[in-house]
Amino acid sequence: MLTIHEAVDSLQQYLGKPIDLEIKYMTFPHHQDDQMVLIYIRSIVDPLNINMNILDPIREAIAKEQITDEPLKDQPLIQGILASCKPVLMDNKEMADVLFEGNWLILVNQLAQGFYYNAVNWHNREMVPPEREVGLVGPRDAFTEDIDINLSLIRRRIRDNSIRIEEYVIGERSKTKVNVVYMDGLVNEKALGMFRDRIDDFKLDIVLDSTQIGYLISKQVYSPFPMFQLTERPDKAASSMLEGRFVVVVDTSPSVLIFPTTITCLYEASDDYYFSSIAALLFRGIRLLGLSITLFLPSLYVAITTVNQDVFRVQFMLAVTASREGIPYPSYIEVIIMLLLIELINEATVRLPRTIGGTATIVGGLIIGTAAAQAHLISYIMIVITATTAIGSYTAPNYMVGLAWRILSFLIVIMAIPLGLYGVVIGTGFIGLYLCHLHSFGVPYTAPFSTFRYKDLFRDAMTRVSRGMMRIRPSTYSREAAGKKRLEWLEQEDLF
Repeated sequence: MLTIHEAVDSLQQYLGKPIDLEIKYMTFPHHQDDQMVLIYIRSIVDPLNINMNILDPIREAIAKEQITDEPLKDQPLIQGILASCKPVLMDNKEMADVLFEGNWLILVNQLAQGFYYNAVNWHNREMVPPEREVGLVGPRDAFTEDIDINLSLIRRRIRDNSIRIEEYVIGERSKTKVNVVYMDGLVNEKALGMFRDRIDDFKLDIVLDSTQIGYLISKQVYSPFPMFQLTERPDKAASSMLEGRFVVVVDTSPSVLIFPTTITCLYEASDDYYFSSIAALLFRGIRLLGLSITLFLPSLYVAITTVNQDVFRVQFMLAVTASREGIPYPSYIEVIIMLLLIELINEATVRLPRTIGGTATIVGGLIIGTAAAQAHLISYIMIVITATTAIGSYTAPNYMVGLAWRILSFLIVIMAIPLGLYGVVIGTGFIGLYLCHLHSFGVPYTAPFSTFRYKDLFRDAMTRVSRGMMRIRPSTYSREAAGKKRLEWLEQEDLF
């Protein structure tokens, strides 16, 4: 029979020594060695329950000298505590399952089994749905500013002994906790090693949000594209971990970071996995169309009205010319003015209180736009183009990547002014080359397109096939996870 020290050491190794695993050895009068140990996972257990049912009665018994020199298992106090508990075999898997359910576990010397009691606390709070990643279906909970609650939300979805949690303290003055959460055996070890090396490369005075860590860790200086995925949805964080990525949770920040990142995962929304594959294909096609409109529509308008007037039919060009009659400046000035106006409206809507935020949209979009067209400061067709461009940019599930495309649309407009359609093509080529140059912790930013992993490309990048055809984990993010099953059919497996 194992001693409690041997059992605890074996359990720690089995769980990977997570930082939220609490182990409390207890020593009693007349008993020199540790005779009992209390084990629980701090992030999912109610500490008041432990104090009330274990610690307070033991303290009271010690204070009243009720502990005798008899074996601990025969003490009335311990027998009373264990009477309200359920037994569990001293097997690592059995005990791990008990801990993942939110129980505290007691091991007593000379007893061949452990005892557990339910004290689960999933840190339930008033339901606050995600604000930036809104979905029609799926879970409605979101990360908070409390790091223990965030760990609890992840553990509630993945109750497995493969979860590993590493803790860092960043901030010379703030002393902010930063936890790295991943699945042992699935995580991209190369990317995780790069993260460990980089996190020691800098000293920060204070950490106010997880994005600060994201930009410093990814060494992103001038790139408009995010090298990390920011999410406030626990379901997205959990699913990313099962693909071989790791999650960075920062105390006081309501969003977590996911590494490594690709351009395709930034265009994947949680709704894609809660609707049918046909609906997901439609959603992703709409987002691709929105990206194209955001990037190319203003520049194409500039190109065909300033340089390449002979591209379209005469009737179309006459309509465009008629709509611009009386406009006192060239079309590219008109485009730049309207794009800047859209950015002004976006910024005003974000900064204003919610009660009056909609006023900025009405004033900017309706009143100013209509009045400017009637005053012949802009054309009516320019209003249509601007509105379509703005709507297209809002289809991006990730706000940061949508902002990056809006920034680059200015670049293509500038190149289209002297070169027309040639400038649009050249600008697109430069953007494509730049994207191919980017890497996120060793993973190409344009994967799986640039890595020619065709299975990943057609399973869950350009399209999203049915769940039955997504049995194998993708190889885009982690070689360790490549080829491992995440779905196994017990019957009729040959159908897929």
